[in-house]
Amino acid sequence: MDAKNYGFSPAGSGKENAIALNKAIQEEKIINITVPGIYDVADTVYLKSGTHLHFSEGVTLRRTEAEDGDNGNLFINEGAFTGSYDNDICISGLHLITNGVQSTPAEIGGKKTITGLRGHIALQYVNKVKLSEIKILDLSLKDYAIQISDFTDAVVENCHIEGQKDGVHFGPGRGFRVSGCTFRTDDDAIALNCFDYSVSNPNCGDIEDGIIENCIDLNGEYAEPFFIRILLGGWTQWSKGMTVYHSDAVVHDGRLYRVVMRPDNEAYTSVTPPTHEDGFCELDGIRWVRTHKGYKGDELPFTASCRNIIIRNTVLCRPRNTQVLIYSSYDEYVRSYHRGYPVPEVSNIVFENIQILSDCKKAVNIVTKTDPIVFRNCYLGNNKISQEQNLQMSPYPESEIIIEKQ
Repeated sequence: MDAKNYGFSPAGSGKENAIALNKAIQEEKIINITVPGIYDVADTVYLKSGTHLHFSEGVTLRRTEAEDGDNGNLFINEGAFTGSYDNDICISGLHLITNGVQSTPAEIGGKKTITGLRGHIALQYVNKVKLSEIKILDLSLKDYAIQISDFTDAVVENCHIEGQKDGVHFGPGRGFRVSGCTFRTDDDAIALNCFDYSVSNPNCGDIEDGIIENCIDLNGEYAEPFFIRILLGGWTQWSKGMTVYHSDAVVHDGRLYRVVMRPDNEAYTSVTPPTHEDGFCELDGIRWVRTHKGYKGDELPFTASCRNIIIRNTVLCRPRNTQVLIYSSYDEYVRSYHRGYPVPEVSNIVFENIQILSDCKKAVNIVTKTDPIVFRNCYLGNNKISQEQNLQMSPYPESEIIIEKQ
């Protein structure tokens, strides 16, 4: 079915086009957008199981501000709000102009968003996702291009993403492939964030069984963040009188809660446990948000780690301080590990046929405990593999680095 039959048109207003595309999705599964032109879209488009959106050449979507000033994500799946999984979602050929429009965070009063879910394309609780031929060249400072969390079988291929924020940002899930993508982002091109700031990830948990291949990080001005960030975490049960900081995570009564305050290193004493089932609750001057809706009781993990990841056939041209960072964080934004907490395990990370064509300080920086890391047929130039002790962990041996030439 062609979306024009529902009134989706380059001549329509942002509000009219959002209404039209949402109506098409509610009534059809496969939707084609074929009429060339720039389509303004002012409100969120909600995806459901089986939604396939195919944008033809010459079609461009342009975000505009919502009439009420409360912006949501551009695309989000219905299950993100309920914790129920959506299956088989596909978007192909999307050319998006973000136009400086970003989502209004739930933590500052946004009514259409989920804390930590800040992608223009935002998917949570999804099985079988394919995003292809997506072009976004004007990311602003806050929202990611693509964010996928709590997933199985996610494919992002042949996309071109540029701008200030993350290109492809994964939360917990299993089975992903990022292939044939081109990046020029001031923040992370690809984030594998098992754990993150409480306002930057909607959930915490393992990321497993992934492939990043045939990608390029285009040349540009020096950038501090990374081509790939792998961020791990661990947490514990809530206990009366415990000290917590912004972004800390605790488990109580079979639910995972996170602290949403300010990134200012201020310590808070928690006397009253969080018990709410959804959203925010303030106790003892601490604002808590409930996360991990998809888990029940004993299924809750206490670590968030990365396993079985292959990065191959990729060229890195952009000068960055560090190209790949593998770490557990401990700063004012997030303390992803505390001494005495369960230790996340990093295992089976392989770099194959990687070329670094710029000078940076570190090709890879490891600031956590890992299994051996393999570099196979890689050209790192003058850039070193660095290891630092995470002082919040009990002392651990340096990671074994295996260099293979074939």
